[in-house]
Amino acid sequence: RKPFYNKPLGVGRRKKKKFMNEKMQPKRMEDFKNYLQQQGKSPVTIKEYARQVSLFISWYGDQDTINVQKKDILNYLSYLKHHKNHQAVSSNHGLIALRHYFDCLVGQGIICLNPTALIKLRGVKKRRLHYIYTPEELTELADSYYQLYVKAAEEKSLSGIRPTLYKESCHTKTRNHVMLLFFIHQGLTTREVLHLQTEDIDLYKATVTVQTTTRGRDRILPLHATQTGTLIRYMNGIRPLLTGKSQSGTLFLPVRQDNSEKHATRALIQLTTALKRIDRHFVSLAQIRASLITYWIRTYGLRKAQYMAGHKRIISTEEYLPNHIEELAEDITKFNPF
Repeated sequence: RKPFYNKPLGVGRRKKKKFMNEKMQPKRMEDFKNYLQQQGKSPVTIKEYARQVSLFISWYGDQDTINVQKKDILNYLSYLKHHKNHQAVSSNHGLIALRHYFDCLVGQGIICLNPTALIKLRGVKKRRLHYIYTPEELTELADSYYQLYVKAAEEKSLSGIRPTLYKESCHTKTRNHVMLLFFIHQGLTTREVLHLQTEDIDLYKATVTVQTTTRGRDRILPLHATQTGTLIRYMNGIRPLLTGKSQSGTLFLPVRQDNSEKHATRALIQLTTALKRIDRHFVSLAQIRASLITYWIRTYGLRKAQYMAGHKRIISTEEYLPNHIEELAEDITKFNPF
């Protein structure tokens, strides 16, 4: 039997503490995932936040996360920067995940204060808006797509050379053109466009009902005058040919069936690639939405633009406020010419 003094002080206590951590941590992670689901986060976001929190827990060691303090968070961010070579944006993603995790613990009454509450990272670039289109330029963009792709495919299908192939290409390009009109006239996100149902379209009232997404809220938007005829032609003639015997009620693509997500992604990539060939200023479909929200703010004001964009918080709409640098420079010259 070994002498008592050879045993390091506190070993048994540390083993007990480690055992408690291993027992409690999976339950807390499960509670954290349920908390994120209640917050309306998507499955991809929940998975990423859980991964970021697991990385912090493995770095923190055997200690219980209820003892985490602000200095521990700062040390972890320093570790990510100097040892993992993370940029400020990547470190900020981890910080946001930890903020949600400790908010969950605060909500459960496990801890009193969130140690990440007053921490902000420098060097995180805010979202920068690209070239802002005017409504006339957006309409011209849609017309150019129709002339160069839809109409050209129709002419090839009538030429007699491989008519079946060109008819299928014409149908898909027509569908993409109808999708583009929802981006241009209603400013919908890609997720909202892909989840549109046929019952959401009211051709008598010329409106479209946009259902709630993870980040947005329900709203009813008017259809554009030139959009109604195109929708009638698509829904009555082309959509049945593309969907076949499918019982899906989605307007464009059945995103919840087998291999449908890849099919939807391929369709959006084809549309984006075509628009980049048409206009050198075009970057992404989100740029169209940003241009439309900017126009709504200038025309209708923040509150109505918030409703039309489907933002839950006004701060999301304020991110699209244009910078009036030129107007400010004119005021400075006017009132302080020296």
